[in-house]
Amino acid sequence: MRLRRPREKSLSYSEGPSPWPSSNPLFVIISGPSGVGKDAVLAGLRSPQRRAHFVVTATTRPLRPGETEGKDYFFLSVPVFKERVEREEFLEWAEVYGNLYGVPKAQVKEALTNGLDVFVRTDVQGAQTLKKVAP
Repeated sequence: MRLRRPREKSLSYSEGPSPWPSSNPLFVIISGPSGVGKDAVLAGLRSPQRRAHFVVTATTRPLRPGETEGKDYFFLSVPVFKERVEREEFLEWAEVYGNLYGVPKAQVKEALTNGLDVFVRTDVQGAQTLKKVAP
């Protein structure tokens, strides 16, 4: 896992998560192939004490049993997804197994502006793109 602090020249860490917004939030990419356990890692990172935003990815794949719109993914039609691509609303997007997936820019920007650490889950290809365009 690679931790990245946006807009910072030197890193400094404190003991444990702060309940207050940070003036220097982390941008964390959880990456790996499909089925490797990215969601399990994110579940372990969630804590009421952690001041963080866990990005909800957009996808064109169908909703699966047990998933919730806006919690697990934003489920979009292909035309709506492509319209958002044209408006450059994603930090990165890709076609994976015939479906489109994208990381919404607005969520990341808002969370970082509010001093929250940001956690993004993506496949290996998405992580390579995010490393290039990360805030």
